Amino acid sequence: MRTDALLIRRLAFELDARYRGAKVRDVGMLADGRTAIELWSRGRTLRLAIDIFGTPPLVEIVDDELPIAVEPGFIRAVGAALRGTALLGVRARKGDRLLRFVFGTRSRFGVGDEIDLYVELVPRFGNVVLVKRDTVVAAAKEFSLAENGTRAVQAGLPYQLPPLAPRAALAPALTDDERDGEALVRAPLYVYRRDGSVVQAYPAPLDGFADAACTREESLLDLVGEVRRAQVGSAAHRRAAQRRHAFAKRLDERERKTRAELAALDAKRREAAARDVLREEGEAIFARLYELADEAARDEAKERATALFARYKKLGTSLPHIEEREGALRTALHAIEELRWEVERAADGDLDDVESALEALEPRPKSARANAKRRKRTPLEERTAHGSRILVGRSPLENADLTFHVARPSDLWFHAQNIPGAHVILQRDDRSAAPEADIERAAELAAFYSKAKNAPKVPIDFTERKFVRAQRNAPPGLVWYTHPRTLTVVPRGPSTNSALRPAQGDT
Repeated sequence: MRTDALLIRRLAFELDARYRGAKVRDVGMLADGRTAIELWSRGRTLRLAIDIFGTPPLVEIVDDELPIAVEPGFIRAVGAALRGTALLGVRARKGDRLLRFVFGTRSRFGVGDEIDLYVELVPRFGNVVLVKRDTVVAAAKEFSLAENGTRAVQAGLPYQLPPLAPRAALAPALTDDERDGEALVRAPLYVYRRDGSVVQAYPAPLDGFADAACTREESLLDLVGEVRRAQVGSAAHRRAAQRRHAFAKRLDERERKTRAELAALDAKRREAAARDVLREEGEAIFARLYELADEAARDEAKERATALFARYKKLGTSLPHIEEREGALRTALHAIEELRWEVERAADGDLDDVESALEALEPRPKSARANAKRRKRTPLEERTAHGSRILVGRSPLENADLTFHVARPSDLWFHAQNIPGAHVILQRDDRSAAPEADIERAAELAAFYSKAKNAPKVPIDFTERKFVRAQRNAPPGLVWYTHPRTLTVVPRGPSTNSALRPAQGDT
């Protein structure tokens, strides 16, 4: 959403109308770097967030808490100046993207003291400047004339307003009188949305939005919050997509190295299988030593035969190690396949769990592995009509927790046969045998939460949890199991009447 001077004036009008008289409780920096002023207004706490680096730079009201942290000197200076004051008014300069917040106090003798906070909402050149009696007290970005050439913003210098930019409005059909008047500032906004997302809002109709749905709405502040939330959600989704891509590349590289090592081991295996040729060649050398009259030639032949026998012995003893290493590498390939599916199916919020599992796959000492921050939560749960509880893991770490910390030894454990999938547990509070209908339902969920969810039918193995054990030196969630029974079912996800939900106490 673009902004111009008229929209900034509208923003000032709404802020002034809603929050004039609000008391300043605190000033701080939000987790995302925005400057925030905590206000107390009409019995509730709210926070005015100033984002001079956003696209576009904007001011909005947010619910974010102020964190306890060491903050820049500018934030400390603004906090010291504004705490305990009241917001006396919000002003905007006509033709400019600048807001002036006026704060003040009154002594018991009625003597007032005012201080201004100027918020310059100019793309790429935004700034927040604290000014008292026309003198700069502090600024988010200070600069000298040598750096700017037009004006200086430094503590102790007189504050100069930024120069007015050439007038560029979103609605060029407006006259100067219409644009500078008060009628449009107070008028309901024309709000344009595409696919449900705000693309523009303005006090007057705009050209170029014939393909967008248009409504008339009263609050620009509410729209700014809507745009901001959409931007944050979109940015978070982009970051998650980038992480998924990075994880996929790491898995591709790990698979390449694993297959290359397997190929090298296969070559060693073939060489070891043909090692009898080395023994026969060594024996032949010793058998013909008497034919060599030169002592030096005999010594050289003996050395060659000794080397052949040593190579023959080494190849013979290497076979068990080759077989052991090949087994570990094939297990690693299986883990890579599992993690590829986990990368695809994980919710954005579960990517830390996936990364933790990926770290366990990397051949590094445990001390060198990053400790992923983990949200402790319970798995998804579905209750059946027969009183059973079915639990589903959402990530590699949740699969491991579900199987080895939540499930009891006699609970039934389900997993798609030879296919990447979630761990599913079927529990009974009375520990009685589960009805066949519940076993089938758990199998259907195991099929649905597997890589084969779109297949017409999926074979599901299930066994008692006591017959499941974690694979050694493997990412979490990779297991071996015995005594399985197999049930082939149609994948069925949560139904409208019995939807999976976070179990009681989930955070």
